[in-house]
Amino acid sequence: MKINIEEIPESRIAYFRNVGEYGEKQNKELMQSFKKWAQSNGIFDNSTILGIPQDNPEFTPKEDCRYDVCVIINKDFNVAEPAQVGKFAGGKYAVFLLDHTKEAVSEFWGNIFTEIENNNLSIREQPIIERYTSQMIDSHLCEILVPIR
Repeated sequence: MKINIEEIPESRIAYFRNVGEYGEKQNKELMQSFKKWAQSNGIFDNSTILGIPQDNPEFTPKEDCRYDVCVIINKDFNVAEPAQVGKFAGGKYAVFLLDHTKEAVSEFWGNIFTEIENNNLSIREQPIIERYTSQMIDSHLCEILVPIR
């Protein structure tokens, strides 16, 4: 598995949030709604979309798990409802490019912690993030960003 290391700056974001059990159906519906919002607000084509699971379902009741879909925006962008404004903390990330299929994502989760350890990296206590550009979506690819020290 090829790893790129990236330093991502703290950023202002516009986001949609789902609260409830994580799942393909819920995440897909949230992403579709968010993409429609981003397109209607003129920020979809050249933007990067982040999917951020905010809670670990091993410790948080599934009905309380938060999943955000967001886009990085500049400080002057006026965020229209129903989107909310937030802050992405940024930091150092190990970046993995993979096919956006159930099998590839499942394989990634099965190997990620071994890969991190084999590369002498250590994970920071922040969410692991999915990242997409419109070109990646068209090519059925996604990136997984693992926060590292």
